[in-house]
Amino acid sequence: MIRVKLTLLILLLLSYNLVAFGQPRTNPKKIRVNGNYLHAPTKTTFPERLYDFQLKSIYSFDKKDLNIGVTYDAESGNQTTTISIYIYPANDGSEGRLRNEYVNSLQSIANHTRNGLNATQYPVRFTGEKYICNGYKAEIKLQDKELSQLILYECGTWFFKLRITSNQLDTSAISMLEEQIIKTFDPSRFTALKPLNLKADMYFSKAAFRDSTMLGSTMGSGLKKLEWAMDNIDENERASGFPDLYLYMHIASLMEVVKFDKERNISKSELTQLYLDELNSIINSGFIAEFIMEQFGMIMIVPEDVIFDFDGFEEWKQTNKITIDLNEKFYVIAYGQK
Repeated sequence: MIRVKLTLLILLLLSYNLVAFGQPRTNPKKIRVNGNYLHAPTKTTFPERLYDFQLKSIYSFDKKDLNIGVTYDAESGNQTTTISIYIYPANDGSEGRLRNEYVNSLQSIANHTRNGLNATQYPVRFTGEKYICNGYKAEIKLQDKELSQLILYECGTWFFKLRITSNQLDTSAISMLEEQIIKTFDPSRFTALKPLNLKADMYFSKAAFRDSTMLGSTMGSGLKKLEWAMDNIDENERASGFPDLYLYMHIASLMEVVKFDKERNISKSELTQLYLDELNSIINSGFIAEFIMEQFGMIMIVPEDVIFDFDGFEEWKQTNKITIDLNEKFYVIAYGQK
């Protein structure tokens, strides 16, 4: 079932900013505990000792202790491996939620790195007993031969984030440790606590109402995403988050934008005509997939058989100006909380 609300996007974004983490603390609070620590909201136990790692610190970032970070480490001389696990509210399953939070997490690491980040990144997936969680992972090379891995999963109304940093383990060993930790904490368990409501809402920006063609195209684009998700993604995956990382979803939705205009051919503003002309030019060039990948920073889920021609796309752009920015939303789709 699709439920559409003609609500201005600005109101939605303001609402998200206000409720994102409840009441954040001015400064993180260190939680002191003897033995194991229980994160009561998610019924997650952090043992005093995790494999060969000792519990080092627990910090709360909000007054209800919903948003927490737990650190373990193991030291041997000058060699150290540190595990940091974060559990925090994700609230509604809005479009772009996972990508935005992943980018913010990477930026946080970059802010504390002198020479920027050298990272390999790709999507990850965890299949639990009942639910499936999508995530994104970065393998990062830091200074002094230090390696780090960042993994973020969206799990219904929660985020589960893991970071492992080591100057003693290689990439393979870190990945094995990561897999062990993920199995221990099971991201799908967080989805099971409160699966998202799959009766989606769609919120529109003011720009979507500038003329009948733009409104119709925008509504068609959003409805196509919802239709694509229902046809291609199982409910147990959508319960963890709106699956907007899929490349083919975005291709289908953009094709729907120009389809509406061709079928209806109704009056439109000059600004809308320019938008449609540019979008048609991108589609007709055969570089629609490359365009979407670039717009979203390559943070997408792509079928293995897709072959990109980014060199050809760059050459095409030399004589074809692109002003469309897919990150400037005409609408946002959200799976709400039950």
